Amino acid sequence: MTDLEGNFDVIILGTGLVESIAAAALSKAGVKVAHLDQNPYYGGDEASLTLDELARWADVRSESSENSGKSSSYLTAQRSKFTSISRSGVIPDHSRHYSISLSPTLIPSVGPLISSLIASGVSRYGGYRLLERVGIYSSNSGLQNVPGSKEDVFKSTLSLIEKRRLMRFLVFASGDFEVSKELQGHEQTAFPEFLASQFSLTQEMVNAIVYALAFCSSTTDATLPAMTRLRSYLRSSGRYGASPFLVGHYGGLGEIAQGFCRVSAVNGGVYILDKKAEKITAPLPASGEKFVVELDDFPEPLTADVLIAAPDQLPTGLCPPAQTASLSIIARCTVVIDKPIPFPPLLSSGEGPSEDEAESAPAAEEGDDTGGLTSNSTTQPEASVEAPPIDTSVIVFPPGSVKGGSSTRVAQAFTTGAGTLSAPQGKWKCLFRYVVYLSSPVADGEDPEQLLKPYLDTILSLTDVSEPLFKVVYTQHVSPSSALIPTSTQSSILVSPALPPHLAEISDSASSVAERLFFGVVDTLKAKNPEAWTTETPNGESSSGDRFVELKVPMWPLMEGPGEEEE
Repeated sequence: MTDLEGNFDVIILGTGLVESIAAAALSKAGVKVAHLDQNPYYGGDEASLTLDELARWADVRSESSENSGKSSSYLTAQRSKFTSISRSGVIPDHSRHYSISLSPTLIPSVGPLISSLIASGVSRYGGYRLLERVGIYSSNSGLQNVPGSKEDVFKSTLSLIEKRRLMRFLVFASGDFEVSKELQGHEQTAFPEFLASQFSLTQEMVNAIVYALAFCSSTTDATLPAMTRLRSYLRSSGRYGASPFLVGHYGGLGEIAQGFCRVSAVNGGVYILDKKAEKITAPLPASGEKFVVELDDFPEPLTADVLIAAPDQLPTGLCPPAQTASLSIIARCTVVIDKPIPFPPLLSSGEGPSEDEAESAPAAEEGDDTGGLTSNSTTQPEASVEAPPIDTSVIVFPPGSVKGGSSTRVAQAFTTGAGTLSAPQGKWKCLFRYVVYLSSPVADGEDPEQLLKPYLDTILSLTDVSEPLFKVVYTQHVSPSSALIPTSTQSSILVSPALPPHLAEISDSASSVAERLFFGVVDTLKAKNPEAWTTETPNGESSSGDRFVELKVPMWPLMEGPGEEEE
């Protein structure tokens, strides 16, 4: 590689979703990008892995520093982030046919990520499936469906009075409630208390709204953030089908991150995986010099004006100051089972659109630019007298709903099957595999396996499965941090923050952070090289400059025709 070939405007460390979206946007804007990752796969902490890769991921992070030799700063950070790791010793057959997500998530049908997928053209590179069911479990009633729309409410078994009260609340939650008399003075009230006092809802309905519609994590979650979150979900309903959520194929976010990397590569981005950054030399302030990145077993160093990095990809000397705020700690258990979770049948299931009608990639609403978007349907179940098994679902366990479970924290079980291409399906569809992601907040030092065992036992009892085919358990520590605050030593290092460990917020948070990263890079490059920028005037004229065109408000330029094709 020559000096010219190794010189970039931006070097990005890590291929997580945030960094991948930023790389695609910068490359499409004409910025010269080098995108690096120490891992042999795309996606970072949002990666989609085969079972073999997941086992290796767990083994590497569970090794103590004494037994693993000299560890890189990246592995040291990863072993602090992921602790108490254990896994099954035997890996099932067809292990390469699984796509297991390290960050399982639901994608709201309306939001920043969907907008980025459409505007960038990345939606052409993947497929999506509607979330079919949301259920809530209690020891008294077992597993029950949760109504999430007006149609669902009318199909439910609620009494007429309960339906009226629930409909009144859903109309309220869909509107501009910030100035309503019901909310005034209750913004920080615990959400369950607010619902019971202001809308006279039963405890069963309160649990369903708080934990299965607003996806609150505890009994003390404040009302205003929960209502804001719930409103965005309610307004997402109907865009692609009855559910407000989509589930990405091949594990979700990892496949989406790879799609953004593909767009970056098509637009000139350079990709180097499985290479450790041996040394990063930062320029002296106001020196006009560049960052120099030396890679392990790579002939020439890379240079750039700006460095973007996931926090654990930076060497210790360049890391931002440690955060003093408390950690978010999540216990996670990912299991593979061979039977579907049986949900109660929906009433009047023949009415309305089929749950499988939205088996396609996201498309823009009427009048929007679709960017040449095409549908990517999955194979539909053959017509049968029996309803096909539920392929995508979320089950919530409210506090105190399971014997031996937490009395203050909620647990969630998110399931994906062969319909999302995340698990294998045998010939003639007689072999089924399902991936179940269990999670719950946990206190520091608690054993994740013991905490999640009551919920896993409940899932297994619902499916008549004695033992899962595969299991990995661990604790994830998420450090709160602020995006785009430069490190104390360098104003040209932009560190992406950790994403919130929330089932329905990860994807949109990643897209929003990537947009701020994008404009942070633009501002930094303009300050470093003002002569290299041109400013387009309304009549199409441009001022001096020979490299970049100053970007206006949109992060993604308007697509022309079907978009770029791979070289």
